[in-house]
Amino acid sequence: MAKYSLATKLKAIDLYQNGLGTTRIAKKLKIGERGTILQWLYQWHHQGLTGLIRAKQLPNYSVSFKMKIINWLVTHQASYPEAARHFGIASASTVWHWHQRYRLHGLDGLANRRKRAQPMPQSNLTPAEELKRLKERNQYLETENAYLKKLQAVMHPTNKKHK
Repeated sequence: MAKYSLATKLKAIDLYQNGLGTTRIAKKLKIGERGTILQWLYQWHHQGLTGLIRAKQLPNYSVSFKMKIINWLVTHQASYPEAARHFGIASASTVWHWHQRYRLHGLDGLANRRKRAQPMPQSNLTPAEELKRLKERNQYLETENAYLKKLQAVMHPTNKKHK
């Protein structure tokens, strides 16, 4: 169940449009943070009533879309709320979580966390075939790692000292 009802959100917006400040509205309606009201106002302004209604199912974002947002965030030196607004993400904390997981775990950190872990498949390969498969996998990961390092270097060039 949602923490705040649609009626509470609409009441907060009505109070704001009638001149009451967000701090007073938060106290009057017993809302923890005035930022919550600012978020509702933004959603109301850009999406109308639809923006205030909690979705029955959370959206599923691809790894490439998450990476696009992180790249934009870094390139434009934007804040998490700015990135969320720019890409139509409901909550800035979602962008923050993606960025933190990317910084800690790379692309693997951006994988969909809602899926349940799949059991390890049993391999019917001989030890020699399994070794070959693992070597190929290792080569792939090394290549991916080198690519990501180059991407990082392009996105964050270091200040080189001139001789």
